[in-house]
Order: sequence, then C-alpha cells, then structure tokens
Amino acid sequence: MMIAMEKPSRDFKGIWIPKEIWESRQLTIMEKILFQEIHLLDNERGCYAGNKYFADFFDVSERQIQNVIASLKSKGFIFVTIQNRFEREIQ
Repeated sequence: MMIAMEKPSRDFKGIWIPKEIWESRQLTIMEKILFQEIHLLDNERGCYAGNKYFADFFDVSERQIQNVIASLKSKGFIFVTIQNRFEREIQ
C-alpha cells in the first residue's frame, strides 16, 4: 500500500548551494541540485520526501532519482535511514 505524501512545506526564498558542493568535481549537476533540495526539505528532522516527490519536482524518472540518491550516499554526501519498510529519512 502506497502512502500519499503531501507536498512538504518549506520557507523557500531561492536556492543557495554551498561552495563545497558547487565546486565539487565528484558530483554531477543533478547530484548538486538534489543534494540541496534534500537539505531545503530537512527542517532539522531529516528529509522524508519520497522518490516520486523528487521525480515529479525535477521532471525525471523515479529510477533516476534512486540512482542519484544512491550515488550521493555512496560518496558520503548524505546518510539514508530506513525506519520501516515505507519510511526513509535522508540527512
């Protein structure tokens, strides 16, 4: 059973990508902007947005989002915790 996720609220005034992320040669442009979107949705409790939310937001496939999240995780830029089979927290 899929749980419908409401659009997360956030205080959005623009996007700012930290210098270390922007200048990183390890990251693709998609990894850089997804990294920042995760942090915009974090609100100091972790980001709970699903792959479908990100895929819709960036107008890409859920598979592409899965690959980018996996890459960010393997490169040590994010940490992913599965709290149960249906909830994922990204920090």
